[in-house]
Amino acid sequence: MLFVELQYTLATEEAERIGVDHVARMSNADTSDSSTVAEHLVAQHNAIKMLHCRVKIILEYIKDVQRGAVPRNHEIMREAYSLCHRLPVLDTPNFTGDFFNQCNDVSLMAYLGAITKGCNTINQFINKFSLLYDRPGMGRRMRGLFF
Repeated sequence: MLFVELQYTLATEEAERIGVDHVARMSNADTSDSSTVAEHLVAQHNAIKMLHCRVKIILEYIKDVQRGAVPRNHEIMREAYSLCHRLPVLDTPNFTGDFFNQCNDVSLMAYLGAITKGCNTINQFINKFSLLYDRPGMGRRMRGLFF
């Protein structure tokens, strides 16, 4: 057999490094470290909750103006109109393609996680079976039973 030394480089993307960091920190359950991914997700969740509350306030103001319960403030109405037109249009082909690509990526990652978990469960089962099968005195009875 002949072994040849080859030149290679490892190319990793940001998503892979984030995933490895998250798994490495979450696998140490006895430490109080939290991964940067978990912290980032909590920060994003809080920002989305705050945005939702503010949009609800603007929506309630516009409904109250329509009902006549609150006097119309043209400056606030212009700001709300400007905010609505700054949002991306969801019916563009670019958005649809990117959205489906991202959905497919998330689904594939979920499937990969499920397959990995299933493989781990099967591996544990095989280890337990091997431990039981390799016990002295049990081998012959078990061999006749399964093989």
